[in-house]
Amino acid sequence: MASVNLELTPIHQCSVSGCTFNSDVSCHAPAITVGDHGANHCGTFLGLPTKHGSAAKPVVGACQLADCSHNTDLTCTASAVEMGTSASGETECLTYSAA
Repeated sequence: MASVNLELTPIHQCSVSGCTFNSDVSCHAPAITVGDHGANHCGTFLGLPTKHGSAAKPVVGACQLADCSHNTDLTCTASAVEMGTSASGETECLTYSAA
């Protein structure tokens, strides 16, 4: 039987003010997906004007960035992540580190 990692990586902070799950630099999505077709994007970003969510402990549910040193079997192993906006305006994982 396969084991499941129930200690998922917490989201330390998110500075993406345009995301509906962000309130006071804090992510309120229950879980996020990092990576969007191989790009370092937050796959959970939602740009609605109304703020939603109330997750007390948001986590990285999955990481699709195979080339990140924190990725093991699609699970983030960093102690915590920070999400933010890149210079190009994309919402991404600022904790990403190339393997």
